[in-house]
Amino acid sequence: MSQALDKSNKASRVREICLNCSSLDNDEIGRLESILDNFQFISDLLATDIMVYTEAKKNEHYVLVDIKRPHGHPTLFLESSVGSISSGKAEPFVKKTFESGKKILGVYGVMIAGRPTQQVVYPIYHYEKIIAIISFEKDLYLTESLMGKNWNKVADDLVGALNQKRHRLKHWPKLVGQEGFILTDNYDQVLYVSYMAQNLLVSVLGIREKTTGTKLSMLLKDFHPDILETEPVINLVKKRYSGIGGTLQITNFDLSENNKIHVLRDISELSLKEKEIKVKGALVKEIHHRVKNNLNAVAALLRMQLRRSNDQAVKDAFHQAILRLDSITLVHEYLSQSDNVQIVAIGQLIKDIARNLQRTLGYEDKNIVVSINCLDEFFLDSEQAVSVALIVNELISNCYEHAFNNVVTGEINISIMFDNSKENNFLLTVKDNGVGLPSGFKKDEPASLGWHIINTLVKEDLDGKIYVNSIGEKNGTEIKIEAKVNAKN
Repeated sequence: MSQALDKSNKASRVREICLNCSSLDNDEIGRLESILDNFQFISDLLATDIMVYTEAKKNEHYVLVDIKRPHGHPTLFLESSVGSISSGKAEPFVKKTFESGKKILGVYGVMIAGRPTQQVVYPIYHYEKIIAIISFEKDLYLTESLMGKNWNKVADDLVGALNQKRHRLKHWPKLVGQEGFILTDNYDQVLYVSYMAQNLLVSVLGIREKTTGTKLSMLLKDFHPDILETEPVINLVKKRYSGIGGTLQITNFDLSENNKIHVLRDISELSLKEKEIKVKGALVKEIHHRVKNNLNAVAALLRMQLRRSNDQAVKDAFHQAILRLDSITLVHEYLSQSDNVQIVAIGQLIKDIARNLQRTLGYEDKNIVVSINCLDEFFLDSEQAVSVALIVNELISNCYEHAFNNVVTGEINISIMFDNSKENNFLLTVKDNGVGLPSGFKKDEPASLGWHIINTLVKEDLDGKIYVNSIGEKNGTEIKIEAKVNAKN
């Protein structure tokens, strides 16, 4: 969440600077914002600071709209001058690149922060127009020791992808700043291995062989990875390797027609957490399975007791208790079988409750049709699902028991709506076309246990409200319940 917020703030900051200081229009600013993450990827891969310039409103002046600093490597710019405007005299290579539309190499060996550097400047296009310049500030000590002669080729390929293969940019992997990189050609020959990648190969997989000049597949020949993800657009493949020091994830994709990039990340801690979650999930599912079995056992005992009683009022009470147990049992049955032990598909749950009540309470001499309107992919957390299940059970039971006296046919309509723009985002409606509520009915002072259960669940468990509309004989009753729920759809 914080990473997404930081990216949003960064994008809005760039837009603000461009609107105030640059000559770019909205479409061009949008294009620039869309590739900010790609700039960071390039900065990390090349271990190089990147400065992003656009043309200022004043002729032959340029505004610095962003700086990307490489994660895991020293930066040449400790202080940010983002938003500053420079003249063409102060930034001659930026000016020259805007004018020529070509890559420009600055003076080799200029000292910045006590280190020899070189400025390498590229144009960034939006269709045929140059909308920005990215200036690599190469720390020669660092980049020549890390990538050597490969640096310029990789930079050319990356910027070429920015300008020519825009549909591929969104598929570049996201970085967290702790990755290693390996560069290979299309024959799998290793051309470059970053210092971090070398450390990860040794510490996680125990690979100590010489890497450069060999084939990457030979280095990994003793491992049998799991394939996690593929993306044909850039021939991306994400694999997980288990080694002596944990778990290593390697994501490779086409950098150009001739080279591939392999991004290495230690996911040992994440892998352990995933295993823990799976174990805990299995235990919780087993608990729900046992609860379901115990509830079925209690229901069976109540049925035995029901058959032994001759008092009709006692039988009715046992019968209602069994139906309530059945509704709760259905929730635990779903949770014992679900991949996610915290949420329940509420639409299917209500269909099963309605089917169970129709089988148990339905009349042989009457035709009662039940219709349900609810999204298939609509989920509630397990605690709220139990409350909704019991409420629906009581409302449908009331319909069967009281709404259709002296009628042959009838309808029960159940609807669940979800609108996250409202404070009470959940609306449950149960409507019948029966005889209506009795004249003395008061929902806040219920005489029956069923309505007392409904009131308690709605007001205390769901913090909701109940609306009753008794339309009258032959038009029936409509019950609406509004509540705030933790829903997913």
